[in-house]
Amino acid sequence: MLAKAELNYYPEEVLEKQYINNPKSKKEKRAVKNKTKLNTLVKLACLSCAIIIMITSLFILLRYAKITKIRMDVTELEKQKIELEKTKLDLVADLEGIKSSLKISEDAVYKLGMSYPQEGQIVYVSVDDVSNEVVDNGSITSQLGKVISLFSSLF
Repeated sequence: MLAKAELNYYPEEVLEKQYINNPKSKKEKRAVKNKTKLNTLVKLACLSCAIIIMITSLFILLRYAKITKIRMDVTELEKQKIELEKTKLDLVADLEGIKSSLKISEDAVYKLGMSYPQEGQIVYVSVDDVSNEVVDNGSITSQLGKVISLFSSLF
């Protein structure tokens, strides 16, 4: 502290120190300015790179989150599909059980009180083979004549 106090008493030495610390020429001043500009540009470039990397990382994380959400939705839909297929198989089995001839006959006997017919209750109907042939009753001119006579009878 004593040395500092002595410097304050000798202003010439203080001026000499300031003169020594200050650059002597314009070239040195330009070099210092260029160096500070270069340092500023380097810092700005590093900051820009860091911001770009951060934005890219956030974008990638956002996309991964969306992919994960879609996978969860697909898994949920697959579970629902499996449950619906099981329900469908159960309903098809129930339908087959309802449609079976044995089940229908049991329901008719026990629930409706029906019974099978006895031999005297059965009636047999005979059907003769009838041919369904188209009979041509004349030529086209005779049919045309009939149509014209029918049309003329209207007036």
